[in-house]
Amino acid sequence: SKQLVDVTMETNQKAVIVGSGIVGRAWTVIFARGGFNVSLFDISKPARELAVKEVRKMIKVLDGKGLLFGKKPEDVGALISAVDSLPEALRDAVYVQECVPENLALKTKVFADIDKAATEVKNDSLIMGSSSSTMPISLFVKDLKHKAQCLIAHPVNPPFAIPVVEVIPGPFTSGETVQTTRKIMSELQMSPAVLLKEIDGFLVNRMQYALLAEAYRLVDDDVASPQDVDLAISKGLGLRWSFMGPFQTIDLNAPGGVEDYFQRYGSSISRVIKSMDNNRNWNPKTIERIHKAMREETPVDKLGERLRWRNERLLNLAVHKSQQTPWSTTTEGKIDDEKAVQNSAASKGGTTRSSVKEGKVVIVGSGIVGRCWAAIFARGGFPVKIYDVTKEAMDTAIIEIRKLVGMMHDNGLLRGKDPEEVASRVSCARSLDTALKGAVYLQECVPENLSIKKAVFQQIDQAMSKSGNGTCILGSSSSNMYISQFTSELKNRANCLVCHPVNPPFAIPIVEVVPAVYTNTDIVSQARDLLKEMGLSPAVLKKEVDGFLVNRMQYALLAEAFRLVDDGAASPEDVDVAISQGLGLRWSFMGPFQTIDLNAPGGVDDYFKRYGSAISRVIGAMDIARPWRKETVSKIHKAMRKEVPTQSRDARLQWRNQRLLKLAVHELNCVAQEEDAKERGNPATYQIAWVTAPKQEVGEQIAAALVDRKLAACVNIIQGITSVYVWEGKVEKDSEVLLMIKTRKNLIKDLISCVEQIHPYDCPEVITTSIADGRKGYLEWIGNSTRKQ
Repeated sequence: SKQLVDVTMETNQKAVIVGSGIVGRAWTVIFARGGFNVSLFDISKPARELAVKEVRKMIKVLDGKGLLFGKKPEDVGALISAVDSLPEALRDAVYVQECVPENLALKTKVFADIDKAATEVKNDSLIMGSSSSTMPISLFVKDLKHKAQCLIAHPVNPPFAIPVVEVIPGPFTSGETVQTTRKIMSELQMSPAVLLKEIDGFLVNRMQYALLAEAYRLVDDDVASPQDVDLAISKGLGLRWSFMGPFQTIDLNAPGGVEDYFQRYGSSISRVIKSMDNNRNWNPKTIERIHKAMREETPVDKLGERLRWRNERLLNLAVHKSQQTPWSTTTEGKIDDEKAVQNSAASKGGTTRSSVKEGKVVIVGSGIVGRCWAAIFARGGFPVKIYDVTKEAMDTAIIEIRKLVGMMHDNGLLRGKDPEEVASRVSCARSLDTALKGAVYLQECVPENLSIKKAVFQQIDQAMSKSGNGTCILGSSSSNMYISQFTSELKNRANCLVCHPVNPPFAIPIVEVVPAVYTNTDIVSQARDLLKEMGLSPAVLKKEVDGFLVNRMQYALLAEAFRLVDDGAASPEDVDVAISQGLGLRWSFMGPFQTIDLNAPGGVDDYFKRYGSAISRVIGAMDIARPWRKETVSKIHKAMRKEVPTQSRDARLQWRNQRLLKLAVHELNCVAQEEDAKERGNPATYQIAWVTAPKQEVGEQIAAALVDRKLAACVNIIQGITSVYVWEGKVEKDSEVLLMIKTRKNLIKDLISCVEQIHPYDCPEVITTSIADGRKGYLEWIGNSTRKQ
């Protein structure tokens, strides 16, 4: 192979982008941000000129988000130029990225032109990358002079927010080309995931298709709605996968790491995935059902708006991730001492008292899961009774729950509630009989053992009868056993269902709600509503199915991840990168159906028309029944131990949980900001409050306090007001000032409280009027000048 140029980011080296569409523009920004002089080539002069303008807009957007990594936007922009000669563009370049449409004939021609131009300017060390998303490099460069320097470097859209780049060599690509490309991409602050050989679907799509196929089957078999399937990912697995890959995830799910995980759960996973039918046809009725579910959420004419929202969320997520502490064996995952509460939109403005809910909640089992449930229901306003077989276990749980509530407060996850008040709501129950009197909900949290669960639910059933409480919802935290396995003979079985959380539930809000055939439908609805009220995200299954929702989709993806390593297609590390720096970022706020709905102009229906056959081709070749070979399990385990030594496992768990907590706060902030943006231009959001004061000085004092506390954007003080009123049977007359206060409707209660603290009258009068109309700019100014809640 040719000697390749040593690439460092310290000198302004040259990169060429061929193709000026959306992908080409993104690559242009990425290389310029990394310090390269970038020549943008397209055969169309208008296309080149438009691309440069759009690139400069893109640079401004990234600068506003802090994603230029400290570079000045004018300096980045100065590195970019449009060129009309491909040979001149390639002269002295170290890298060229092809970004033309996904058409074999076109790519073949473009690469022939690049190869010819490189020969013409004697640039025999040039690396030639293709943005191809489906076609391997060997399809269109095998006859070229410089084929040893050709490979795929496929980004995921938008690449400045999703950093993964799939690097796929051909059988003829030199190892040095692959290594240099990985180095370039890493120094550009992208995340290269290298395949060791060409494979249909590459890395990202193979794992996406494996999960999507199972998501589809869950709807096709009427196990769950498209919306609830999406929730299982966007409020569950996707949160972990936004910073940890599938192997990194399971490595923490068993005390001894990956090897221990497969010893414990390998047979269960095999049982679940063997029932998956990857050769099933795409049923038009099911596709229509999924499509309609997406249209209820986003009409077709709003897909462009939805796409912009997605990209904004991804940019914000990229900013959030850049501010987090990466895992390191030197720091052992030590967490940042700065309290996330300082940055939490949900907790600004101090703590507030909340009304106590009617009824109470009972938690049976005082281990880690039980404590989390107790904290969640106490945060939601319920008195909580915790019950266990020993007083010592309950006393320990009360102490640990207080610590847990404090930690949630410190991370902004009490949503403004007073931690002392929340913790005080949890107490020990002397017996199940007394605990269940007046209870509206019970959550069982005992070990995952069938005989234990049977015995515990028999006690619960008897206690319900003794207490005379026939309406209490009886939930189980079971992660893999059906509710029908241990409640089918109970008197109150119609009240029973699985409500399975994902650990830690105060950071990962998904709860799988799985009824038995005999569970009362009203109980299911009540459980869903109650869990939503607690700030959780219930995903309801319509029937019992092995693996429920979360594990079925996790196992489908994990099985393909394993096969990629087992077949020598990729390393465990690069498989993890493909998820944690790629798919997981989208899935942290959008489910699989919501994701594909934006991947074709006409939504889900259009997506399956365009790509259904390709997906079938890829997943049809997946070997569902493959055993977990010990050699491959050991290979994955060793890769994880290199990253996380056994003695650092506890620190890694702490790091993971801290990242999840901060991600939960980030999500709350995003939602709060989006809701606030909707409200700011809506006249119904604002009101004018009128207050009289006895003199100018008092009026100014009240006005200053309201503006300082951001309870008002502006206060107009009108002098010369005469108030006429009846007092003790006589008509009285006073000279006063009138305050006209511009504020938000949801701040009126706090505004009145502030006025009452300062006003000299015993009962100052605050009258409000709605704003029926107003200039949008002025209303938004009121919104920006006042606090949100």
